[in-house]
Amino acid sequence: MTGPKKLAAGALLSAIALTGCPAASGRAPSRAPHRGPRLATTATTATTATTATTATTARALVAYVVDGDTIIVAARARRTRVRLLGLDAPETTRRRDCFGARAAAGLRRLLPTGTAILLAVDRRRADPYGRALGYVWRADGMFVNRDLIRRGYATTLFLEPPGPYRAEFAAAEALARAARAGLWRVCRSVP
Repeated sequence: MTGPKKLAAGALLSAIALTGCPAASGRAPSRAPHRGPRLATTATTATTATTATTATTARALVAYVVDGDTIIVAARARRTRVRLLGLDAPETTRRRDCFGARAAAGLRRLLPTGTAILLAVDRRRADPYGRALGYVWRADGMFVNRDLIRRGYATTLFLEPPGPYRAEFAAAEALARAARAGLWRVCRSVP
């Protein structure tokens, strides 16, 4: 990661509040995000059975939903693109995939503009497009990454090193497939 991508990831890390890493159960930390823009800073480390991951957990507001797996968050007057970890939604921006528009609309319903979220971002890496990689919880405790998979808006996508929610996401996908939810009902070919 170099140049503007590194600066964007660094800006996010310096701008967001850290409140502690979420439990591996997929539940949000006990403190729900507040609705104001002020954020505090701390660092945390979450260790799973398969890997140690340094995650930055922050309170933020959803500024915009780009597509079914990418959001723009606002924290301390900075906006940053975040790619949701553990899932892959059909595309609407680079190509038109089956169910892409519905997946984006589904994420917009779950995270309308201005929604307060708790965001756990991997501090050590970004994706090839310079987006931060993270897990998202709404203030009501909904684990958005898992819910998108369970509703059939996305499939699982696991990056190395393995994240703490791999089994939980795989189970959510199995349920969505069995129920023929979302893209599992509509699309002939699902990756």
